[in-house]
Amino acid sequence: MGRGEDRISNLPNEILQFIICLMPLKYAIRTSVLSKRWRHLWQFNLVSSTSLQFDEDFSCNQSPKQFVTTLDQYLHLHGDRSLDKFGILFSPFDIFFPNLEKWIATVLAKGVKELKIDLSQGILYTPGDFYIDEDDRMPFVIPNPLFNCNSLTHLSLSRCNFSDPLVSTNFVGLSSLSLDNVNLLTDAMLTSILEYCVLLESISLKRCDIPETVKFVGDKLKLQKLVIVDCDNVLEIEISAPKLESFLYHGWISVWHVFGNVSKVNDAYLCSKGSEEYHLIFAGILSDLSHVKILTICSMGLLHLAFHEDNYVQDIFPLQLHNLQELQLVLDSIGEDDIYCIFYFFLLCPSPCLEKLFIQLPFPSKFLHLPRNSATAEEIISEIEFPSLKCIKITNFGGSSQELKLVKFFLEKAIMLESIFILMNQCDDLNNSLSRRIIEGQLSVMPKASKDARIVICGQLDHDCLINPTHAKLYYDENYRNGTTMHEGKRRKNIPLTKSSCSSVLVKLRLFVKFVVLIFVK
Repeated sequence: MGRGEDRISNLPNEILQFIICLMPLKYAIRTSVLSKRWRHLWQFNLVSSTSLQFDEDFSCNQSPKQFVTTLDQYLHLHGDRSLDKFGILFSPFDIFFPNLEKWIATVLAKGVKELKIDLSQGILYTPGDFYIDEDDRMPFVIPNPLFNCNSLTHLSLSRCNFSDPLVSTNFVGLSSLSLDNVNLLTDAMLTSILEYCVLLESISLKRCDIPETVKFVGDKLKLQKLVIVDCDNVLEIEISAPKLESFLYHGWISVWHVFGNVSKVNDAYLCSKGSEEYHLIFAGILSDLSHVKILTICSMGLLHLAFHEDNYVQDIFPLQLHNLQELQLVLDSIGEDDIYCIFYFFLLCPSPCLEKLFIQLPFPSKFLHLPRNSATAEEIISEIEFPSLKCIKITNFGGSSQELKLVKFFLEKAIMLESIFILMNQCDDLNNSLSRRIIEGQLSVMPKASKDARIVICGQLDHDCLINPTHAKLYYDENYRNGTTMHEGKRRKNIPLTKSSCSSVLVKLRLFVKFVVLIFVK
């Protein structure tokens, strides 16, 4: 095939239609600019698709009015065919609320199973964790027919409200519920959801307006995963779920908590906001979850544990984490006091089965001076053991004296260590090869308790550093707070596809055709 020859366009219509139907819709639409013959072929993808996802790429390149017009056209072309998945990312104004209600009614009539409605708009103001809307739009209230749809298995809602009182739900098949910036103003709303969604296995509540007291209690609960992020109104939380396996909590530590039947929790993510006055509460939560195999905690959690003089805490520690196999430490700062808190954690919480350790350093590096217990770091280190630790990954490594001290500590104490991966921070990785060579030299002469331990220094894209923790998503991250679920304050300029983009579309199409051919050959 010559470089400029387009033999793909010469294929029979049936083959082209088959290829189009295998492509994601947004890529199929882009083929319409190739030639007159390709102009309408993408519609075969649309009418045969059981999944319609109008995500950020689709919504950010159109004005709200264009978005509404286009989506109306696509749903019309799809006809009365059934639909498994439907998702939109849209920033509506009040005048488009009727369109939203019509779309929801349409996909419900199609028997949709997975529904995602993300109505984000504006900029998230990080210090207060609330949105700033450019046009002070009224919140969209979810229409009542949605709560009587028995075909739904997965429901994700962002920046819309429930009606109060909540109409009796009929989500008999719902297994996953994700709410981001959704109001759950009364205890009855959450109770109603748990009562009627008898198959619910996963609940995610992020930045939701929920009651001060929340309960996930019931012997018949099938709940396996619970995520609560930045729901800062919560003062009391009660959990007793016999099948719960994963518990992720980020935010202010609730003043009062009761963990009943949580014996099957396998992994826990505990990142606290607040001051040291919550150290008793955090210690109690960790004690209730001391049986987990996977754990993520943050700098504030380490600080909570460092305040152990109180008699209540002395009754808990040392806290044996007998089952812990994977630990991730997410640090807000890296200084002498932070290193001390890390040492103290391993002293207070012996983990004889720990095999994998991940340490997320801050970038750029921060330093925070914290109160310190009277014990010296040397005294603490002498009592710490790592009998099973085999793999360590330290991310955003910059080569500071404290970071080097941390590496030295693990090399000297981990007698079974096989690998320690040092992932350089972006600044050193891209701009300072000399700094990297200096760090390599410093690490190479450090004493090792394990003769087989290898030190691997790598950049952001190096294959050796692809090993990741179970809790790969960090909710303190600016990406979570400022861009993953909402549009930017200003909509990106609409840049329609033109003939000038044909060559890149054709190249991608050729690659896709080769991929399809390889599959059928195999």
